Amino acid sequence: MKKSIILIALLLLGALFVGYYKAIDDAELNTVFFIKKSPTFQVKFENLFANDADNKKLHELNGEERKLVVDYCKYRLGIETELRSQEELEVCKER
Repeated sequence: MKKSIILIALLLLGALFVGYYKAIDDAELNTVFFIKKSPTFQVKFENLFANDADNKKLHELNGEERKLVVDYCKYRLGIETELRSQEELEVCKER
């Protein structure tokens, strides 16, 4: 009984503090794991800039893509942003 409670607690902590996203490097799909800056039950994240394709400008992002970038910046990088300017987007891209 104790072992199952400990296992459940570890899985819960893992879900709260570990996340991942897929990155394309040299035509290979890689999974990148990271420690979240703040806890959330979201485990899979999207990094729109983790590939070799051309990076989009802020005005080219739709509402859903902006939310993905905001979530990625907050939980992966610890940056709270509302993406009001291109400079805020560049800070999330550079890391």
